[in-house]
Amino acid sequence: MKAQILKLLQLKQLYKRQACGEKYANALFAPKSNAPIGQDINTLIKNCSLCNRIKHCKAPNIGLINQNASLCFISEIPLVSESQAFVQNKSAIMLQNIISNVFKLPLSQVSILSLIKCDPLNPHFEKSELLSCKPYVLTQLQSLTPKLCVLLGDVVSEHILGSHLEHSRILWHNNKKFLITYALNELVRNPSLKTQAHNDFLIAKGQL
Repeated sequence: MKAQILKLLQLKQLYKRQACGEKYANALFAPKSNAPIGQDINTLIKNCSLCNRIKHCKAPNIGLINQNASLCFISEIPLVSESQAFVQNKSAIMLQNIISNVFKLPLSQVSILSLIKCDPLNPHFEKSELLSCKPYVLTQLQSLTPKLCVLLGDVVSEHILGSHLEHSRILWHNNKKFLITYALNELVRNPSLKTQAHNDFLIAKGQL
């Protein structure tokens, strides 16, 4: 299944480039070496140009990926830079504090993915951009085995789980545990939600 998803992502990229005048040969689909699935998908992400957001950053962002991480966060836009350091905005700094102060975890025990892979300083995105990036994050998630995935916001929930579901509950989907809480930019805009979000994070901590 993972190999099929990767091939479809490659095909999508190639059709996009063909539409811009590039030519390609079937040799591009020749079997690769026995590289880990995560390495293949990360290479695809780094070379992606499926939407215009790539014009506003140096390269698409794979996120922070630790294969042995016990906890995975998924946000709307990237919260770590291409160098895998936290982006300097309020949402990213908030998540950094949550990981350190609430979960008491080192970054080596955390993975951080995002629906959108480019332009982390722009919180606004189009639905077409989400749809272009969605297969990437789903494939990345398949390669990870955290004890729990925390979905940061209803937009993330809709695209990962397929619908808006109740916050503050442990949910099972595709043999993984999920918990939905508020998007970080919601917490920045509306600090009154922080108490409920903190309770959600304590529920999540109890699963580790």
